[in-house]
Amino acid sequence: MEKQIFRCQSCRVKLNIGRLDALAGPDNSHGSSGHKQISNIASSSFGGSKVDESFIVLDHNKSKGASGSNRNLDESFVMLAGSASSLRQAPAHASANGIPLQPLDSKFAQMAKVFEIASGATKVDQPMCHDCAHRVQDEVEVSIKEAQRECAAYEAAIKRLAEEDLQPLTHQEYAEEMKQAREAEAAEKARADKLEVELAHAERELSELAASSSELDSLEERYWHDFNDFQLQLRAHVDERDVLLNKMENSAAHLKRLQQTNVYHDVFRIWHEGPFGTIGGFRLGRTNEAPVEWDEINAAWGQTVLLLKTMAQECGCTFSSYRLIPMGSYPQIADKRGTHDLYGPVSRMMCASYDRAMVMFLTCVKEFADWIVSQDNSFEMAYAIDQDKVANMTIRLQFNSDAKWTKALKYMLTNLKYCLKWAITHQKLERNASTARTSHNHMNSSSIRQ
Repeated sequence: MEKQIFRCQSCRVKLNIGRLDALAGPDNSHGSSGHKQISNIASSSFGGSKVDESFIVLDHNKSKGASGSNRNLDESFVMLAGSASSLRQAPAHASANGIPLQPLDSKFAQMAKVFEIASGATKVDQPMCHDCAHRVQDEVEVSIKEAQRECAAYEAAIKRLAEEDLQPLTHQEYAEEMKQAREAEAAEKARADKLEVELAHAERELSELAASSSELDSLEERYWHDFNDFQLQLRAHVDERDVLLNKMENSAAHLKRLQQTNVYHDVFRIWHEGPFGTIGGFRLGRTNEAPVEWDEINAAWGQTVLLLKTMAQECGCTFSSYRLIPMGSYPQIADKRGTHDLYGPVSRMMCASYDRAMVMFLTCVKEFADWIVSQDNSFEMAYAIDQDKVANMTIRLQFNSDAKWTKALKYMLTNLKYCLKWAITHQKLERNASTARTSHNHMNSSSIRQ
């Protein structure tokens, strides 16, 4: 006989169910063995329950004997012989759970019906292989254990309630408690509604605060950008100010050095060197021990004439009879009659014009000193000048010794240095007075504008 194919309804594996023809034979041994094989398959499908004990086929001859049986027929599945025959004669079709019902003999049809009944009773599609059956069995055992734990919990609760010996409430007490519970529920609902309103209000405030916070964040970001820009500008201004302050300090120091420095001291420095008086480093005079060249003497006279004329012009002093003409190493002095050379070389015997020029220069020195006295009574020269003599020593070269002439020139330079010192002091005073007047005028003009 051709083998029929059953598949596991869980994993779709082929199930090898063979030798169904042995179930149809008249031999009881074969029938018992076939019944045992069906029982084993049903047993594997139902997790160990014996399906053959609840599946009974009755024919018309044994229907009466069945009433005397010890089993309750209401608890079993009963199939009459006619229905079994009709099952054997039914055309081939597919069962509800996908089991193929091809032309089978009665035993194979009964097996298919058994699987359908088992699927409906266990809520699990039948047949199944041994692995799937064991898996379903494990799941069922887990469910049973959970149910047993729940039963134990319920039993413990019932036992605890029994031990507490609680009495049921009366109808009035129950109604009072229900009334209180409803009132509490209404109060909680009202409170919940109020809290919902407050929550909505809080959410609106939260959204407004979030918008304000976002605006403040943008303002803060803009503020920090502006602050950084201001810091950069401030740093640039501070750097520029520091540069200007350094320039001002340098300029002030340079101005102070310039104020302390006098051009007369630098250009016309009057000093002495042995028996000679010097101006600008040039010696004025000559001796037998140190015969100075006439070029150096002429340069010294040129510096001397230039110094006296410069001081007179600076102080506003005008000479009455003479005019100084400084021309480097060839100075001259002019009067109404003409000009006289104040440079050499000249001979001791032929030096009348040279002597007259020196006397005229000495007269100019005396006039300048007298003008200073008219401006400042405290001024006094170191050596008195009387016509052609300085400290009773003539300045003329004719009929005079070189030593005395050189000493007279030295005394003259000393008096000229005294005049130079007064002129420098007078110049500083005039500068300070001018600065004070300028500041005063500036303050007055500022106050008038205010």
